[in-house]
Amino acid sequence: HGRICMMATMGYITPEVIGKLPGYLSPSAGLKFADIPNGLAAISKVPTAGWAQIAAYFGFVEFSGGFTDYKTGTPGDYGFKVLTSSDPAEKTKKLAAEIANGRLAMVA
Repeated sequence: HGRICMMATMGYITPEVIGKLPGYLSPSAGLKFADIPNGLAAISKVPTAGWAQIAAYFGFVEFSGGFTDYKTGTPGDYGFKVLTSSDPAEKTKKLAAEIANGRLAMVA
């Protein structure tokens, strides 16, 4: 949940800092990206079909990956060594920092 919260926090901050995407979120409804507010106010502005597309995409991502990794693998270890390390002490330090940042993002 920490990684999701960190991404959500960046998703909230980024449009305020660099602006929103040009163009239309829903061309048929004439709804531009600039018309969508940040935060919870966006829930009522996005069309129902948009939320259905988001839910369908999340479902596809969750179910296409398979469930064997949940039973056999280490949670959160995807073999991507850029953010972690081969050195056990360095890996422990980086993972502890990620947990701390995730907890901070959950409160934000």
